[in-house]
Amino acid sequence: MKRSFLIFIISGVISVAAMAGVFSANSQLQLSRWLNPTGAMLRLHKQALPSRVNAFITIDNEDAINHLRDNGVELHSRFGNVLTVTLALNDIDAIARNVAGVKHISLEQRCTLCNDSALRMSHFPYSFYMCDGIARNVYSGNGVVVGVIDVGTDFNHINFLDEQGNTRILRVYMPADSTGSHPVIDGMELPGSEYVTPEQIRLLTTDDTHSGHGTHTTGTAAGSYIANGFNGVATRAQIVACSMPEDSLTDVNIANSVKYIFNYANQVGLPAVINMSIGSQEGSHDGSSFLCRLFDDVSGPGRICVVSAGNDGEKAMHIEKEMSENDSLCTFLLNKSSSNVISGYSSMWSSGTSPHGVDLVIWDVVADSLVHRLDFPHDAVLDSVYVVTSDADTVFGKYFDGEVAFASTLEDNDRFHSIVAPDYKSLDAQRYRLGIIYKAPTGEVLSGWAGNSLYYDDSSLSSGSWLSGTARGSISDLATGDSTISVGAYCSTMSFRMKDGSVSNYNQGDGPGAIASYSSYGPDNRGKPRPMVVAPGCALVSSQNRYYSVYSRPKYQFDVVEVDGEQYPYGVGTGTSMSTPVVTGAIALMLEINPLLSPSEISSILESTSTRDAWVETDVERWGYGKLDIDSCVKQLLRYIDGDVNGDGVVSASDITNLYNIILGFDYKNIQRSDINVDGATSGSDVTKIYNMILGL
Repeated sequence: MKRSFLIFIISGVISVAAMAGVFSANSQLQLSRWLNPTGAMLRLHKQALPSRVNAFITIDNEDAINHLRDNGVELHSRFGNVLTVTLALNDIDAIARNVAGVKHISLEQRCTLCNDSALRMSHFPYSFYMCDGIARNVYSGNGVVVGVIDVGTDFNHINFLDEQGNTRILRVYMPADSTGSHPVIDGMELPGSEYVTPEQIRLLTTDDTHSGHGTHTTGTAAGSYIANGFNGVATRAQIVACSMPEDSLTDVNIANSVKYIFNYANQVGLPAVINMSIGSQEGSHDGSSFLCRLFDDVSGPGRICVVSAGNDGEKAMHIEKEMSENDSLCTFLLNKSSSNVISGYSSMWSSGTSPHGVDLVIWDVVADSLVHRLDFPHDAVLDSVYVVTSDADTVFGKYFDGEVAFASTLEDNDRFHSIVAPDYKSLDAQRYRLGIIYKAPTGEVLSGWAGNSLYYDDSSLSSGSWLSGTARGSISDLATGDSTISVGAYCSTMSFRMKDGSVSNYNQGDGPGAIASYSSYGPDNRGKPRPMVVAPGCALVSSQNRYYSVYSRPKYQFDVVEVDGEQYPYGVGTGTSMSTPVVTGAIALMLEINPLLSPSEISSILESTSTRDAWVETDVERWGYGKLDIDSCVKQLLRYIDGDVNGDGVVSASDITNLYNIILGFDYKNIQRSDINVDGATSGSDVTKIYNMILGL
């Protein structure tokens, strides 16, 4: 039998008593504020009493779902045994008391559980000093370049301005733009336009009026507007924005943008980290694609590339098989969002140079029998290209409206590669499907990835000849390079009350702290685990593009900052696109402490500091090193340079001077380095220790 939720008022102080494990502590506090808003709590938390509230309800049996519905609870989504719900505030006590199977209730937490929750859950080191009456974080990416390659950037959003109203975006490069001057690097002219002065940048609007993705990711990595609590990690970093419309987001434009960002960092003599919330399944997933090799080539001390793991973690888009004698890999391509529209590709790779052949067949999945073999050479060899259309092939046209294309070659990474690219509408998708049959020599291993919205499926045929894909190996090809920092996503906040009062729910995981269901993972095609680390990415609040009309509607606004008559929207984003800039910002803090950190050194720091909690240990393959812990990263770096208070790489008399200034209150910049003897305080004993270090004692 359950105890009821009780609120006692004792001597003017609110006390909340409840069955242990039924309500979270935050929920108890929130309920007390709503139901008994007296005294100090009334002054501090005065608000209109809601009639209905949103909550997570954890259940311990299936019957609880019907019981909750019978008690007027609206069920929105389910994450394993966790439900997101809306229920009447007046009923919450009765539901906690009487509804069988209700194990835990946690009321929705507003605002602070958005981007702020990402920082909190990543253990952002909130160590402040005061400057001009404003609290500043000790480490903020000062003296570090944060480059962002993305789509839909509002270049003059308030989140990218400093305290004086000056832009922190010091360079803009738009590879698809033609209105500015072409950048020239090493005597070569890049396509597109660059904008290099504050005056030029102030006149810019956005690169894409149909997206706000880049505004969001840049804000998470380096946004500096702190008044509403939705700033990013590296609030004082220099920002270089490389932005383009989505249809211009190509590997070439990405490569040019990487070049541009690191070239700027070279010019100003600063370390740089590049955020790429970008993914692709096209590639051999072994670090040998063009961009992976480029990332490896340009990365090094103070030059770091951070890439999203991808959002295919719940899609059966990877398939693999080692061929035995007279064997084949047989599969169907299906579209999860539509049963009859098939548009995308299957990218298949041999493990070496040996060609593999492809048959395309029309298969009756009801009778499990061959209907027709397309006029398509099953022994297709190097550099072969074939297209079958419903107009030209009357049998194909009987079942499908559109085409299917095939191409193959030996790629420059010395691996044979084929593409089957369907683009058709099935006329009877429930019975007739286009099957792909791959053939290769005995011992050859074929590895394939489905692109766009497609996945591999066996069509529930019982013969065993047809194979389904798996989400294992769904890691983006761009995240498989040796020098890239690859990032997955876990759930931080899964329900938001928007500005207009509506609620947005995100049913993409088993609750806060769990892996996001969409977060792609490895291993890659060399057997290396991916991603490297995981950060909050479901879901975050950050700045949004003023010029994207969606964010002019309150329905899509979480917050709006109004300054001088201009409205700056903030919205909710979810995906590894959102978790990646959290890590990018964290690396900017690391580079502020040690500007010469290499990718391998950052990898080692992440490995030794990431949190491995119960969520991580239940499915280690998806988590890499674990959950990002920014505070532990900072502390470990400070231990590496014990005694180097001013961060110049050596322990000398200048560190003693800096330490004296900190003790006297004249300087706070390096305060986290100042506790040399790790006794929890900065004092004369730290000065003595530095003297002894210099003297070798």
